[in-house]
Amino acid sequence: MTTHSNNAMLTPETGNGSVAQEPLLAAARRLLPEGSPGAVTHHLPTQWPRPGGVALQPLPNDAFTSDAFTKAYQPGFLISIYAAGCGRDHANAAATGLLGLARTLKAALHKVGVTTQTDPRNRMREMSKVHYGALTITADGNACSDLGYNTWALTHILPHNDPLPNSPVSIGEMVLNVRLPHDLPAEEFDKRLDKLMRNALLNDWLQSLDGKRHCGYLGIYPETLSRKTVYRFSKSMRRSDTAEIYFFRPKSRDADRLVRLAEVIIYSHVTQPQNRPQVSYRSLGQGLREDFKSPAA
Repeated sequence: MTTHSNNAMLTPETGNGSVAQEPLLAAARRLLPEGSPGAVTHHLPTQWPRPGGVALQPLPNDAFTSDAFTKAYQPGFLISIYAAGCGRDHANAAATGLLGLARTLKAALHKVGVTTQTDPRNRMREMSKVHYGALTITADGNACSDLGYNTWALTHILPHNDPLPNSPVSIGEMVLNVRLPHDLPAEEFDKRLDKLMRNALLNDWLQSLDGKRHCGYLGIYPETLSRKTVYRFSKSMRRSDTAEIYFFRPKSRDADRLVRLAEVIIYSHVTQPQNRPQVSYRSLGQGLREDFKSPAA
């Protein structure tokens, strides 16, 4: 299982094309006390992306009580939006998973996704089974699997504010519960949410100017932090970009932004039917080609 990367991309850059000669971490202001298990231990001059962008689409307070919505909305399936992390393995201190990656970047990272399963913990079992997000690339261009991506667990989503009155989005015990319109499939809702959160996607950010500059501050290679997942199908294996690891703080204003994004998707779908996509999404979740071959028998 070997791949190669562009050698020019294996040099940490400051963002202006020059190589970062010395990591800036030693001079950075410490935010957490020495020995803290938290990820964001230092303040670095990086503007972290915010889920949904800087400005969220506003919704009026009566968005879900207005005639425009109530007369057109017909409730459909109930789904959940969850946030998850991994890397707490008491049997192997080296299996740090996404938590270890967050500590390396000095950033808040979580897997944010949608599930139709009544018990979202079953989704955690599935992700742990396939070691979701474990595949990365070494500095010399070889594919490898990091440890700790078989311990996925839910984390609480705790918004500061309630959803709008009569909102189809509600705050559950650990997840956001969403009652979809009858004609909005869960898969399409998931893709729309991904699109709105794209600016905070880890893999894309690592290739951006800000991402390369930040990695230059820390003296690390962006490619070694990217995430992929390997799916096995009988005798073949497929590699897929891991598309749902975001810069996301589930107990901060990011949680409020997530509520608003879900509300915007449903409100727009119900009140602006002319803007609905007329084609189906092509699923990229499990890869489109056979990247790896099983050894010959």
